[in-house]
Amino acid sequence: MSVHYLDYSEQIQHRTGDFPLAYYPVDRHHERYRMPMHWHREAELIRVRSGALQLYVDNCAVLAEAGDLVLIGEGVIHGGEPEDCVYDCIVFDAAMLLHEDACKRGLKPVLGHILHMKGKDIEADTALSRGINGLYKTVAEGIEGAELTVLGALFQCFGALSREREKAALDVAAPQFSQKAQQLKPALEYIETHYGQPITLDALARLSGLSPKYFCRFFRAIVHRSPIDYVNYYRIECASHFLSTTDMTVAEIAQHCGYNDSSFFIKQFRKYKGTTPKQYRQ
Repeated sequence: MSVHYLDYSEQIQHRTGDFPLAYYPVDRHHERYRMPMHWHREAELIRVRSGALQLYVDNCAVLAEAGDLVLIGEGVIHGGEPEDCVYDCIVFDAAMLLHEDACKRGLKPVLGHILHMKGKDIEADTALSRGINGLYKTVAEGIEGAELTVLGALFQCFGALSREREKAALDVAAPQFSQKAQQLKPALEYIETHYGQPITLDALARLSGLSPKYFCRFFRAIVHRSPIDYVNYYRIECASHFLSTTDMTVAEIAQHCGYNDSSFFIKQFRKYKGTTPKQYRQ
């Protein structure tokens, strides 16, 4: 399976050329419109342009609406379900901003939190609005050849966030970096790399070092789906990618995504996508 956005674990770096930042505009036509649970070593800024995005970040649920901005720290498990949504993601290595002690003092408190900023509060703060809009405008126009401009826009954006983050108008939630949350990463990574093979609850629980009963309860608390439901959801998301980007037949895609019975695959596809594989491809 090719590597593409929202199919990354923490081993994959998001870059544009040799610059440690990548920009992903996402709408309903994007192959990863729905955001499976994932994580990466970089931080991420998500701006909702229209509609709403229900995000699950570590063990927090965040409803981001049009104009809202969400900052997710490094290594945090997150995913989301869009609701007629268009959103933009900037994924970046925060280390490039932390070379000087003065920068570290200002940025560490911001990057060490999950920040959810409401659109109305961003608009009410001129410096914050200018910083965020400037950053997204800069990266949308193209990063290669404009690295210094992008870096300057990042500093401007985070300078404004650093000054305003403690205001009551900002909804700030500290991430829950619990050992148990990290225990889910091997199971999620196993699903990502073995979705085309039989996957059992016992195997996933064993990878996480938990009993099957407790694993089910904890998995649902973080992912908001049961383990088996998530496996099928992930398989159908992968199938959608292959329908959009390859000439493989429906039967071949079903087999590749772990479904030996094409009829059952079509039934599952309709359950998660509301249409048939053939209609989705068209």
